[in-house]
Amino acid sequence: MYERRDLLGILFFSLGILSLVSMFISPLMNIYLHVDEYWTYTLINLPIRNAITVIVNDVHPPLYYGIVYLLTPFGLNNLYLLKVVSIIPYILLMVVSATKIRKDYGLLTAGLFVMCLGLMSDFFVEFLTIRMYSWGLFFVVMAFIYYNEVLTHWDRKSWVLLALFTLLSAYTQYFFGITCALMYLLILYNILTENKDKLKQFGKSFLALIILYAPWMIVFVRQIMTESSGFHEGFKLDSLIHYLFAFAIKSEDFRHEMIAFKLIALVFLVLLLVLIYKQKNRFAGAGVFLMYATIVVGIVTLMFSFENTMRMRYLVPVCGIFWLSASVVIGKVKDYKILVIALILVMVLACASLQITDEDANSRIKAYDKKMTFLDSINNNNSVVVFNTDYGYRVSHDDLNKVKQYSLGDTYFYDNDTEICKDLNKILDANKGKKIYLVNWKNTDRNKQYEDNYNLTKVYDEGHYTFNLVKK
Repeated sequence: MYERRDLLGILFFSLGILSLVSMFISPLMNIYLHVDEYWTYTLINLPIRNAITVIVNDVHPPLYYGIVYLLTPFGLNNLYLLKVVSIIPYILLMVVSATKIRKDYGLLTAGLFVMCLGLMSDFFVEFLTIRMYSWGLFFVVMAFIYYNEVLTHWDRKSWVLLALFTLLSAYTQYFFGITCALMYLLILYNILTENKDKLKQFGKSFLALIILYAPWMIVFVRQIMTESSGFHEGFKLDSLIHYLFAFAIKSEDFRHEMIAFKLIALVFLVLLLVLIYKQKNRFAGAGVFLMYATIVVGIVTLMFSFENTMRMRYLVPVCGIFWLSASVVIGKVKDYKILVIALILVMVLACASLQITDEDANSRIKAYDKKMTFLDSINNNNSVVVFNTDYGYRVSHDDLNKVKQYSLGDTYFYDNDTEICKDLNKILDANKGKKIYLVNWKNTDRNKQYEDNYNLTKVYDEGHYTFNLVKK
């Protein structure tokens, strides 16, 4: 097997290509949208001024929205094509693997990395999600590659590319900026302990980052101040256990098979750490450190800034860093038996991840079909929908083209398909004889006045929002 590692690399790369082909086919067979994907889709269909207002008032930086918004003049607001836009980063990483990674670390490493990005940790679903996570994966992995180039060569090109991909990461999602900031801390540590003459280079790069990110900092601070005063979900210990093995097993339950899979992931992690230690592989060691340090820093910062705690999907980029590190280490193994064990563990985890991906996709398809069945049942001239939340609006308004729609608030998210009216009684009086549906969000205080003063019958419950038939 050691002598045929290039052949193995080609085999793994081929599996990655099969994953890519499946990504293009899957949305043609079953197109389904996560609630956050609806957010993106609604955004890009707003007028440009409205869209800018929405982006500024969101909890994310603007780059991803800018990418998809610029594509819409070319007709790419089609749902399938928007899915394809999220596949592009996988194609780019394939190109990087076939060129730079193959040149630096060999074909086995390149092929293994491409396969793992296609099969592990529910990456497949993320590459088909109309959100920023696949693009963040590309930017952060590229930053990690040039982090190593900086420590190896200390040349201007490496510094420039590291800064560029760090900026792109931070402008895509704040969480991704945490990982890149940790890379800079590792570089600073190396400089202070081994290469003090490089401190000036570090200062220039860091100053450039501050200057180039400064235009967005005012918005960033405003977003933090707005969100930090909201409801915080807090932190649960069992979530941390799931995060520890998110690099392969992206599942947040404790079913017997998932516990078994996570134990296998633990065995693989221990083997990887042993190999890193024996090889004295600083690059790979940094990759594992960055993943877990990002988790720790992320938990702390998100709990005290934005209202939500950490989500599994935030870890997509650092899981990519982990698998690049693991692929580099495995590619350097010279012991036949160790190589066989490592690859068997990888394939077992890949098969487990495929099972989880299949369950995840089927679950989303069922939820999407259930929602569409309900919306179709009320999508007629006899129905009126009143939104008490722009959340419900963005996930349903586009599919309610035959329904008169109202909003009880004048938020910036509503397009001209919705009439603003803050008095529910007026809406009821203006639409006598029709079925009135009030769409509430999971906000007890906001819903209370309507629950107390009207007879509400819940007819559809998605969890985050509910449709309620209204009677006085």
